[in-house]
Amino acid sequence: MKTMQLVLGVCSIGILCASPPPARAAVPVSALVRVEPLAKHSVSTTLTAYGVVAAETGSRVTISLPRAGRVTRLALTDGAVVRRGQTLFRFRTGARASQSYEQAVAAVKFARMQVQHTASLFAEKLATVSQLDAARRALADSKTALAAQRRMGNGLHVERVTAPFDGVVLNVAAAQGDRIGAGTPVLTLARAGQLRVHLGIEPEDVAKVAIGMPVSIRPVFDSTLTLPATVVAVYGAINPQTRLVDVVVGLGGPETGRLLPGMQVRGTITLETRKDWAVPRSAVLRNGKGAYLFQIDHGKAHRVYVTTGLENDKLVEVSGSFDATLPVVVLGNYELKNGMAVRESVQ
Repeated sequence: MKTMQLVLGVCSIGILCASPPPARAAVPVSALVRVEPLAKHSVSTTLTAYGVVAAETGSRVTISLPRAGRVTRLALTDGAVVRRGQTLFRFRTGARASQSYEQAVAAVKFARMQVQHTASLFAEKLATVSQLDAARRALADSKTALAAQRRMGNGLHVERVTAPFDGVVLNVAAAQGDRIGAGTPVLTLARAGQLRVHLGIEPEDVAKVAIGMPVSIRPVFDSTLTLPATVVAVYGAINPQTRLVDVVVGLGGPETGRLLPGMQVRGTITLETRKDWAVPRSAVLRNGKGAYLFQIDHGKAHRVYVTTGLENDKLVEVSGSFDATLPVVVLGNYELKNGMAVRESVQ
């Protein structure tokens, strides 16, 4: 009897030990997300292009002399900054030009003597009026020829050629000691501050760019300087050297003086700007049905399909049946499903 009771007791204990533990309550699944309020922003589409700073065509002046001779002194190089009145080079007039001037001086002297002689003969009635008029015309012609020689500078043995304005030397075409002919370019100057930027864009982007569009210019090696500019011309042919289409950008403002001809720059052309509903790029996802975003309502995520518009590196313009009063998920949305519970992170 006692044995039976012991067996029953052991069995009871075994049954109690083998019984399953009570089931735990299911923990609801939620995702940690970051949200932002839906708002209207100015969204711009831009086009980035690279190019170089160049002097305006109208600001360039080629320095040459109307007579032959030799460059006796030239201490300038390409890119040199010059001030108005500064010596550019010294020039010695050639022998033939000097000889032409001396001949013109002698012709005036001779013609003047002829007029005096003819006038004395006329006073003694030994010369006619026409002879006196001819002598005077010859004197006038010789004076005109001498004036032309002086304008050409043939009467100057050595000339100091100076800068006509403040500027930059774009190109030095002669060297010290060179003998050059009349009209041969010695160097080219560009007026200070009168600069343009030539940007190169892909041919397929030409239709997007128009005169008057704003441009932000920044030197490639100086990110601290940003200059406002405007598109002033769009070329209609491909540059054979770059295989791109040139866009000419006009500069303005006091900071323009910090740019130099030949400097490499990056230009950001603003193609279009609109102010509308926009969200961070991270807020927009895509699937087979199109673009969508998640909005949070009473702690749950709701998928809303949208139509995207203008985009830049930060924002995307959106339109659709969203609720403008509900926040938009900007981080953590890849893990969300429609109707999923969420927890908002504290920034």
